[in-house]
Amino acid sequence: MTFREKMLWISIIAETAIWGSYLFDVGRLLARGTVDARQAYGGFIQSVILLVIVEVAAVIALAVMAPADASAPTDARDRDFAATAAVPAYNLLSLLVVGVMLATPVIVTAAQRWLSGDPATVIAVVIGNALLLALVVAHVVHAGAQLWRYRREG
Repeated sequence: MTFREKMLWISIIAETAIWGSYLFDVGRLLARGTVDARQAYGGFIQSVILLVIVEVAAVIALAVMAPADASAPTDARDRDFAATAAVPAYNLLSLLVVGVMLATPVIVTAAQRWLSGDPATVIAVVIGNALLLALVVAHVVHAGAQLWRYRREG
C-alpha cells in the first residue's frame, strides 16, 4: 500500500470518527430541544484541532516508517485518481448543499418551534452543521473514490 493510500485511509477513519462524534453530539442537543451555540462552536474548534493533530501525527509516523514513499512526488496516476475522484464528490456536495438550501425554510420553521434559545443563533448552528455534514460526506467520498481506484488499478 502506498503512502498516499495509507493517508487516505487515515483521513477517512479520522474524519468519520472525529466529525461523526461532533455531529452526533450536536444531534443529541437538537433531540433534547436545546442548542447551546457556545458548546457547538467549542466542539467544532476541538474537532478541527483534534483532526489536525491526528493527521499531522499520521503523516509524521508514516514518513518516519517510509521516508522514500513520503518524499516521492505525485505522479500522473495519483493526479488522475484524485481528479476523477473529485467528480462524484463534487456532484454529491452540490446535491447536498442544494438540499440544505431547499430545506432551509423547513429548518427555520422547525428550529423556531421546537428548539429553545435565540432563533437566529439556533438556525445558524443547525444550517451550519448541515453544511458541515455535506462537506465531510463529500470529502470522505472523494478519499474513498481514490482508494477504490488504487485498489482497482493496483
